[in-house]
Amino acid sequence: MAQPETTRPTLATIRKQARASGITIAPEREKFVLAGAQHLHEAAQRLGDIAADETPR
Repeated sequence: MAQPETTRPTLATIRKQARASGITIAPEREKFVLAGAQHLHEAAQRLGDIAADETPR
């Protein structure tokens, strides 16, 4: 069974999580951090789909 779909990270979500962790993201780096977070999110979704498709032997 596939994992439930989650929403892609937004810049607001990333800023909130960074602040909660005491991390400051420079404004000129925000688009790169967002792109990386979205890439990791999509990769995790694909891996979840692959794992769900495998049948135990």
